[in-house]
Amino acid sequence: MRMTRFQIRRRSVDHTALVRWAGGAGIAGSLLYALGDALLLGSKIEPDKHPILHEPDVKPEIGSMLPASTTRLTAGAMCGVFGAPLYLAAAWHLYEGLAPAGKARALPPALLLAGAWTTPAFIHGTFFHWGEAYKIAEELAPTSEEAKQRLLRQANDFGRAIAIAYWPFGIATVAASALTIAAVATGRTAYPRWAGPLVAPALPIAAASVVSGQHHLPGPAKHLMQGAGISLGHLISYGASTALLWSGRRLRAAR
Repeated sequence: MRMTRFQIRRRSVDHTALVRWAGGAGIAGSLLYALGDALLLGSKIEPDKHPILHEPDVKPEIGSMLPASTTRLTAGAMCGVFGAPLYLAAAWHLYEGLAPAGKARALPPALLLAGAWTTPAFIHGTFFHWGEAYKIAEELAPTSEEAKQRLLRQANDFGRAIAIAYWPFGIATVAASALTIAAVATGRTAYPRWAGPLVAPALPIAAASVVSGQHHLPGPAKHLMQGAGISLGHLISYGASTALLWSGRRLRAAR
């Protein structure tokens, strides 16, 4: 049974709405992660107030977690846990933007991005334990050198686990971004040719990490967003993608 023109139009409108909502999920996930980053890593680093930062093998950036309360660290960790599933919808959003170029072009980067987000919830959750271990080590330092050293070793173990988990996330994100840029460059996706480096997350992440990590942001954001480069990069990427696909005209024209 052939669909009427009205049914075709209605189906197109419904599809466009789903693409918008999926892009919005990516934006919401990015905002949740950015909030989590601010809660976990958004305090000013002050080595003079935290002698633990002068211990061997304790990185200076650990100081961004030391002033935070346990409640704040917990909230920051949970933002990542609850934000991660939203990126699965965002991966489908990207797939729909690339789909007019064919499944061979659209499916690999979407699957890679979806797979990349199997580790960040663990990473964000582990930041809580990492920060708490350093905080308790600092509290116990005046009374027990043995307890302090044991907690520092445990904290270093947490840090290594986080670093290991970042590797598959980073590799998958870079690979997905390269494939996305290549697909958009063909001119057969729902994105304009110039949009590849913007809707693929790797380059926005790199730029946002430099700006936020080097404290180039103004006012309170200077320290508040110092650890939020990845989240801000995804916010830029999914925000741009959602805006470019919002009207649905490119989706409809490409189909």
